[in-house]
Amino acid sequence: MSLKIILASFILALNFGCKNNVGHPKKDASKIEQISAVNKFDHIKKSSFKFQFFSDSSYVFTIEEKDLNHQKFEKFDDFCYAKNDTIYFSHTRFRYNGSKKAVIKNNFIEFIDGDFPLKIEIKKNLFQTKSNLNLKKYSDYSFFSFEQKFHERYFEKSKRLKPSDLNEKELIELDEILKKCFLENSAKLKKIDQYLKQCIVVLNEKQEKEIRINCYCKDYDLNKTFQYDLIDMSDGGNCNISLKINLTKHNYSDLNISGRG
Repeated sequence: MSLKIILASFILALNFGCKNNVGHPKKDASKIEQISAVNKFDHIKKSSFKFQFFSDSSYVFTIEEKDLNHQKFEKFDDFCYAKNDTIYFSHTRFRYNGSKKAVIKNNFIEFIDGDFPLKIEIKKNLFQTKSNLNLKKYSDYSFFSFEQKFHERYFEKSKRLKPSDLNEKELIELDEILKKCFLENSAKLKKIDQYLKQCIVVLNEKQEKEIRINCYCKDYDLNKTFQYDLIDMSDGGNCNISLKINLTKHNYSDLNISGRG
């Protein structure tokens, strides 16, 4: 075999190998999972929600349900776009609950302006999220974004309420005021560390930062899910209390024990 034939064969093989590899690294690198969020429920039926957002602006949302003799799986996928700490469902709403957008904060993703509230715990987040309270010392607290149509009943009727958030300093003060409330009403209440605390933060019409807090006695099932959904309890005695804390005025008010002021 002549030298020219050998060289031609080598070049042909090299070109064929390059063509086979072209695009593969780019294809793999072009779709990176940037957010992964999962809720797991372990009741009579084991179920889970999973939301994934990718670098190509696509998302996948899956629901899985399992019991002894039945398994159900649903998958929703579409496109959206991210800006700062918010994901916008631009062309179509989020198909599961009709949300226009989802906000990323406090290690959760909350789907806003939908047919019903939805909040999923983030397991992986490649974004530099600004709103992220350190709840390591406050693990029995959970926070929910205010939505007028779902949460107005928790506040005095006003169309001027606006969603708000806390910083670390405000979180510390919130906890201190709540402890003061429990101390001053110790004859009526259990010890504060026996409760789960669900909070909604708003700015009222006077631009004061106000927090609605619902407190429920810790329970095996509630301990696992109280960060996902607001609890709806009509009775419960002193295992079901609510109050308001005004961080601008540095006080609490409207203490309510199982529907009784």
